[in-house]
Amino acid sequence: MAKKYDFWIRMAALAILLASITGCTPTTIDPYSGSYDFQSIMENSGIDKETLANGLYNNFKKSDDKRIKGENFLILGRITGEPRFVDVASDYFSKSEEMNEEKGSREERALLYETLASLLGSKYYHAKAAWHWKILNNEFRYKLNKDLALGNEPQLAFDTEPLQPSLIKTENPKSIKIGESDILLSKDDVLVSQADRVTRDWLSYQIQNPESDSLLSLFSESLSYKKEDLMPEIGWHEGARIKEMKSVTGLKHVVATGTILAKKDGKWYAPNENGVFMFEVPEDKVNYPTTRPFGDNLAMAIDTHGINMIVEQAIRNKATVAIGSCDHPEKAKAAKYLSDRGIKVICNTDRYVPLLIGSGANVLGSAPFEKTDGKIIIGNRPTEIKIGEPIVASDVDSKKYGVGYYDTPTRYFKELERSANIKLNLHIVNITDFNQQRAVIDKAEEVDANIIGVRIFNENDYLNVKLWLQKDINHKAILFHSEPYPYGYILAREFIAQTSFDDVNPVIL
Repeated sequence: MAKKYDFWIRMAALAILLASITGCTPTTIDPYSGSYDFQSIMENSGIDKETLANGLYNNFKKSDDKRIKGENFLILGRITGEPRFVDVASDYFSKSEEMNEEKGSREERALLYETLASLLGSKYYHAKAAWHWKILNNEFRYKLNKDLALGNEPQLAFDTEPLQPSLIKTENPKSIKIGESDILLSKDDVLVSQADRVTRDWLSYQIQNPESDSLLSLFSESLSYKKEDLMPEIGWHEGARIKEMKSVTGLKHVVATGTILAKKDGKWYAPNENGVFMFEVPEDKVNYPTTRPFGDNLAMAIDTHGINMIVEQAIRNKATVAIGSCDHPEKAKAAKYLSDRGIKVICNTDRYVPLLIGSGANVLGSAPFEKTDGKIIIGNRPTEIKIGEPIVASDVDSKKYGVGYYDTPTRYFKELERSANIKLNLHIVNITDFNQQRAVIDKAEEVDANIIGVRIFNENDYLNVKLWLQKDINHKAILFHSEPYPYGYILAREFIAQTSFDDVNPVIL
């Protein structure tokens, strides 16, 4: 295998190591972190720093894995701004590297060397990472680490063209059928997912190997929600849904981690399978305290979050289906990109999935699933809406954290109007806070609507919509951003004939 190594890499690694040993190369802990705001998410989400710090320390004491110990101290150092904790983290990562030179997957080792390169500002470890990426035939990652090992500025390619809207050809439409789209999962599928809210959740100090077979079902909501609202038997987010899909079908699951992020013109981007940076990444995801910076404009993300951050891994691992968040326009763009390459995409967190209406993409939003004969059918909830009949949909007039997702119903119907060039009899109800679902029901009763577009997040949402559905079999609820949450999960299965989802391929009749 050594013959596959480039001669220059072996020589560069030896030279850099000798320089470090002899003291010719100064080492600064976490030298590239200065331009990253690693505390911003905690401040925005309201997570208590002391609670998180205590949880991280307790998690550190429980783990025997030196790399996981390092992860906990890295987060602790980043959220407290205390460099001594990051120093301890780098020491644990170094000990993990010494013990695991011949253990774990080659990709895991490459990511560990990139981690050490980041925290120690070390060209030596970029050289070691390059060795492994070369053997893995990952040319993009090999060349990137080669340049960083030699002190060269990486030549990065960008394609930042935004998602183009689609049109549906219509002629005197009488009705719209939504919810016929579906995706079938079986044991033959290869599912690639994000890491965040699947195998890891740093906000609730659940830190393990991102590629672990242990899937999480409860996340940061477990720190503040009432016990009766957690419903662990159903679970939350992508982790719980994937766990059920795996248990029913036996499909193969791969967690995408270690995505390279690059900054251009003030915005961050993730790459496609060829290393071309195409998909914008919101800065809050870049500022996760587990991110490994390589400079002000280049970093590696361990806790991937969103379809936009898993494109390269999905294609490289020959995925047949990908699951991740689509709550940003560039995540919808990435979902379309994967669909165009034959990969089915599931976006339970679907805020910007409506941008794909009329595109023909094999992408499902907040679609429920049914289990049958070792397979899972997602979607297939057809509902017909007559042109002109009243539709009531929630929108948002608030900047409160987490409330914004209630705007997805109006986003969907407005995009449907634009794409199909039709005028719907749409009645919009603005939500300003949680627990205001009753306002949507009141408006539906006022205008005698049989169709509502809603998000089911908590018990208030669930009870109000459930009572309305029970009143009349003709009442139908189109569900948005609901499938990841226990109450949305329950409602969709209690009212199979009266619920549907945000189908991006509506049929205009």
